[in-house]
Amino acid sequence: MSQNDSKLVKRRTVLKGAAWSAPVVAAAAAMPVSAASVTNPGCGCLQVGSLGAFTAQAVTVLNLGTVTGTMAYNLDSTGCDTGFFKPAYTIVGVGGTISFSDGTSNQFTVGATTGAGTIGQISAFDSTFSVIGQINMPDDAIPPYSPKVPTRVCFTFTAIFIPILPLPQIECTYQLCYDITSPSSLGTIILGTGTVNWSDLTPSNPVLTPQ
Repeated sequence: MSQNDSKLVKRRTVLKGAAWSAPVVAAAAAMPVSAASVTNPGCGCLQVGSLGAFTAQAVTVLNLGTVTGTMAYNLDSTGCDTGFFKPAYTIVGVGGTISFSDGTSNQFTVGATTGAGTIGQISAFDSTFSVIGQINMPDDAIPPYSPKVPTRVCFTFTAIFIPILPLPQIECTYQLCYDITSPSSLGTIILGTGTVNWSDLTPSNPVLTPQ
């Protein structure tokens, strides 16, 4: 066989191999996204993780306090199985309540729960709240302030799971409640006026409930 004939045989062999490989590439490119492994996360998959510190302040005039506060916490989405894809999700707060040791409770006048997390991870969030000029605060001339302390806080928010084809957007409403077990109080209220600050470094008993 001449050198030219040998080159011709090798060229035909390469072309034959290329002809077999071309349809495989085309088939892979034509594979629909829906063929990937994806599942609906479901509203019950989100769990509450660890709690951070709770802080609140009551600015009081004529024995009516404007109470504002904040809470940091983690949400655990490791149980939200969406298959191969791990989309992001956001949460948006829509209200809540704060309860006190005298048996009273108040709805938030303003509440803001915002943040973003990733499915399959533990993500950090925070919630702020305000109850404007509605909370009765008795006088207490001797600090620390003791007639009334927060005992329980509940936030309500909507978790929005961002869609990834073929999954649709999913919105789930939750209520997160926790106990203020050992609040410290600084400040006093005299003749209906004063400022009190509360803090609890170890709030407890978090419960996250789908609504």
